[in-house]
Amino acid sequence: MKTILSSIAILCVGFCAQAQLSLTRHNGTPITPGQVAVITTIAYPDAELDFYVHNNGTAPANVRINCMQLINADGLAFELCFANECLSYVEEGTNYPINSPYLTLAPGAHSGNDGHFLNTAIGTAPYPKDYVFRAYEVGNVNNYVDITYRFDPTLSTQQVNQLKDTGILLASTLVKDDIQLEVVKNSTHIQIIDLQGKVVFESTLAYGKHNITTQNWASGMYVLQLVDDYQNKSSLKIIKE
Repeated sequence: MKTILSSIAILCVGFCAQAQLSLTRHNGTPITPGQVAVITTIAYPDAELDFYVHNNGTAPANVRINCMQLINADGLAFELCFANECLSYVEEGTNYPINSPYLTLAPGAHSGNDGHFLNTAIGTAPYPKDYVFRAYEVGNVNNYVDITYRFDPTLSTQQVNQLKDTGILLASTLVKDDIQLEVVKNSTHIQIIDLQGKVVFESTLAYGKHNITTQNWASGMYVLQLVDDYQNKSSLKIIKE
């Protein structure tokens, strides 16, 4: 399976009387707010990330999808289908649908079966290529769900699983002089704790690659505790030689 999605979480904001949005796959699997879906192929259907936008509130919601950011990608040959529109490319900063102001969802309703993201071109390095989207309620800045479609054909199954579980990518869990890691979300707060419970490192790391020096650490096992912008929590263990 080439598309990897992480554990259950639903974003619920605002007053109870307001519309509240969430995302799921067509098979009902919830899409965690801020989730990174890792895709390693352009072959259909494995490359497709299908979705529904749900209105879980008690009021109608006027919904759009914004292409927030393109990283190492130009948006060409990337398909977005939503609100009865199917487009063969996306542009950073653009709202969808194009030909209507929004899609209105009644309380308890969801968007149509057409909803999906699909990259159709391998392209060239550098990888990964990230397509960052936000489904949001028009006129309510607090009611949104973000999702990143990440295409990287160079990842191994082990790396894909690590990204699914933690949202970061470690070069190795066995380290000597430094920890080399990549953050795939906007930012991640990290604490590294030794077996005596002492915090030896703490920082909020931005999207991208980072090196954490370990030269003065004692040999042994350490736990990385991670919290992303959406308060999703995870942990990893490393061994310092």
